[in-house]
Amino acid sequence: MSALALVLAALGMALLFFALIPGVGAFGVRWQWRLFRRRMLEASLAPFLRYSDLGGAEGRHGDFRVFGELEAIQGRDRIWINTGQFTVEADLEGVRLYLLPSLSGGGLPEPLPDEEPAVAPWSRVFSLPSGMRLFMGGSLFLEEGRGVFRSSPGTPLLLVFYDGERESILKRAIWGGRKRNEYWNPFTLPSLLTGFLCLALLAYLSLRSSQAGLPGLAVLSLAAAPAAPFLPPGVALYYLYRWFWKMARRLRAERDLLRLPLRYFPEAGGGERTALLPTGERYLMCREGALEVQGEPETRQCSRHPDAGESWLFGAVEESEGRRTLRRPADPMAELLRIPGEPAALAALCERTARWYELAAAACFATGLGINLFVVLLLLARLLG
Repeated sequence: MSALALVLAALGMALLFFALIPGVGAFGVRWQWRLFRRRMLEASLAPFLRYSDLGGAEGRHGDFRVFGELEAIQGRDRIWINTGQFTVEADLEGVRLYLLPSLSGGGLPEPLPDEEPAVAPWSRVFSLPSGMRLFMGGSLFLEEGRGVFRSSPGTPLLLVFYDGERESILKRAIWGGRKRNEYWNPFTLPSLLTGFLCLALLAYLSLRSSQAGLPGLAVLSLAAAPAAPFLPPGVALYYLYRWFWKMARRLRAERDLLRLPLRYFPEAGGGERTALLPTGERYLMCREGALEVQGEPETRQCSRHPDAGESWLFGAVEESEGRRTLRRPADPMAELLRIPGEPAALAALCERTARWYELAAAACFATGLGINLFVVLLLLARLLG
């Protein structure tokens, strides 16, 4: 094998095992969390289950959501949920459970916890304590006069356990429902170990043959690529990469929170808009100062662009004696909210800024890795040359 072919083979192995395979896993992990957030949003738009929905003919009765507590586990895949007014069953075969991070104290901290929900397939859960609070969204079936939630084609069952107030769970799920480091996924460690062993073996064979010299040392230095970012002098750029990546993740979360109230207004447009909540309330988007507000709205903004112009309010509107006032909705997954700036434009600004942070993170990581691999190559040349 010529020196050029040797180096190209080593580069191909490094790209395959250190970048491509973990990268495919990273995209898979990001897609799974994106699907979780989308399912939370879709479930928040479904009507709440009522006792009257449990009557009628057998079969699928539509999509509903429910808050409740775990009452009991029946058999292997059935649980009973107490809503406080009635009890409903759920078939958890093939379902994944999500557990939101616990809140210390009971209030909702600011900023929100930078921790992703725990997730596990139901098949690997062997016991759960009764009384755990949960949120469920999915298809309701009537079987032998009993209401049963279960997955249906295109509508997998969503089950989220939580503590704290139910008004907080959607915001917490949207904020934390993303991987802190997608690169580190179930494919990463086996791929890194395989790549290291392959490159180490290739370097050993080349150094024993006529290819000894700089090409063989280059292959050996590539084998050290997984550990190279943590070595000086490039380790400083590694920490800078982590900071940029963390900021990009935060901005993507802020983007999603800014878009949260807009899910009730699917059609783009400017000015005051009204939508109907699943609870039957009228939900209004208007400029600040247009209506009197009952209570203190939560203020939500982008940390990189805190003052983006005229503020907008969101809330349930009620009319009395010709006066319109804005109040907190009865639907716990809708919000009384104030956003400084036009929400869609502000969310787009957060997304663009996050993309620049991601590019800066990639540049820092690649530069630090390149510097350290060059240093490793020089050290190997000095030690083995």
